Amino acid sequence: MNGFNKLHWNFLAELVKRANCTIAAPDYPLAPDHNYKDSFEMVEALYQQLLDSINSNDLILMGDSAGGGFALALAQKLRNEQGVQPEQIILLSPWLDITLANPDILKIEKDDPYLKKEDLQQAGKLYAGDTSTDDYRLSPVNGSLNDLGKISIFAGSAEILVADARKLKSKAESEGIPISYFEYENMFHAWMFLNLPESNRAKQEIIDLIQSS
Repeated sequence: MNGFNKLHWNFLAELVKRANCTIAAPDYPLAPDHNYKDSFEMVEALYQQLLDSINSNDLILMGDSAGGGFALALAQKLRNEQGVQPEQIILLSPWLDITLANPDILKIEKDDPYLKKEDLQQAGKLYAGDTSTDDYRLSPVNGSLNDLGKISIFAGSAEILVADARKLKSKAESEGIPISYFEYENMFHAWMFLNLPESNRAKQEIIDLIQSS
């Protein structure tokens, strides 16, 4: 429901400068005026345009929060439809299950200074439209992780979304799928966009991942 803000643009500008990369930042349709079908339609078209000029080995899907869930769901949809995979999928404080049904969330919510389960659930239902909220395109933690690009996850232990980040990590490990997982103790949602010591460390790890492609 919320688009880009100044923190996003500052973060992306820093990545461009320090990682010497090019970034396409799609301002895709948002709820409540649109649902996920509109978002996929716009971003899939852009993805195909990028593939016309960029080798897939140089292509990274990255998103934060709802955009992180969207990035993983897009990769899963591309795989299911025999599309070309990105080299990497980098997820920053990703929202991986819009139902927020994970019971571990209740243990974490009291420590989360920003995110509230009920608020997110309402937003998720608007984004889902008439589609079941456990559909992998909305809750990619339910989708297969086979045959995707290399997955990296950044999550903070004080954000409720870490519960499903941990679930995705466990799922990947149980299926023998390599995954890079970075969990920061006592960090909150999207801390990597700030200028804390932990933010700067996470940004360097993200840059290292970009430069490894």
